[in-house]
Amino acid sequence: MKKFLLMLTAGALLVACGDKKKEADEKNAASVTVTMPYPAAYSASFGLGNPAYATMVVQGSWKDWETNNLDNMKNWVADTVVVFHSDNVMAKGLDSLMARWKRGRAGYTTVIDSIDAVMPVYSTDKKENWVLVWAREINTDTKGKTDTSAIMETWRINKDGKADMLLQYDRATRKK
Repeated sequence: MKKFLLMLTAGALLVACGDKKKEADEKNAASVTVTMPYPAAYSASFGLGNPAYATMVVQGSWKDWETNNLDNMKNWVADTVVVFHSDNVMAKGLDSLMARWKRGRAGYTTVIDSIDAVMPVYSTDKKENWVLVWAREINTDTKGKTDTSAIMETWRINKDGKADMLLQYDRATRKK
């Protein structure tokens, strides 16, 4: 019994000390200054952003696309949105974006989206909210052809809480 209590006490002390060390490491990492080999043209000062914006973007850009409910864009996209699509075509304004996305979505009979990661971030020096999304999409067109893409989207959220810019990148899945 004494050995058991001794082992239990030693284990508890190790766990308690480990947590303090982890907390100290996290505090030290936050205070470390790193010199990058290139200066960041936009910003190198980001923190965590508002999770509600991540939910808004995933619902709007992903779930509503998948279920073909694109009229919902009016609720979360600014009238002045500027979008740089992965095919190098730019859309300016909500009406232009909605028309393009509706035409694009009409070309698919089914869409299956999966989100790999989503992260809301806040540029502390620019005072701007952004949402970063990494995802995969499987589309089946009207002729029955299925295609898969890996997609990365970067959404800027304006002061009114609406998306006013999208930078989109994709990569088709490699064929074997």
